[in-house]
Amino acid sequence: MNKEENDWRMPLLHIYPQKHHPNDDLVIVSNKTALLRLKETIEKALEKGEGDCVVTTSDMETYEIKIIQNDEDWQSEFWRRLQLPFFEVNESEEGEVLSVEDIIGFDIKSSEDLTEKQPVMEEFKKHNEEIREKILKIIRRNKQGD
Repeated sequence: MNKEENDWRMPLLHIYPQKHHPNDDLVIVSNKTALLRLKETIEKALEKGEGDCVVTTSDMETYEIKIIQNDEDWQSEFWRRLQLPFFEVNESEEGEVLSVEDIIGFDIKSSEDLTEKQPVMEEFKKHNEEIREKILKIIRRNKQGD
């Protein structure tokens, strides 16, 4: 297949994460179009600190891959609090775990970003908890009425 034929192909990329154990393999199955797109995204992240691209699974659902470069020491607040891919915990010895959703939603790429955005994150969490409590109160009230 020549380069021109490959350019129009759908960028098919499946990522299968670690399943049961931290040392399980992560497997990427992809066509060349998506691998080239991923390569360009990695190169952009190396150049600018972050990069993203859109790829597709074989059921034609698109999704974005976001790559963030962080060269801080492994003992920095960012790396100590960053949620591990194979654990679902909310707190660590260092405080609340930094999730992928936090990184994307609050645009956090470093310990400095984390420190700067911590008050906003706490306010957001407090607001969510208040909403959750109101919803639970309504649910309990509706159950009593049944």
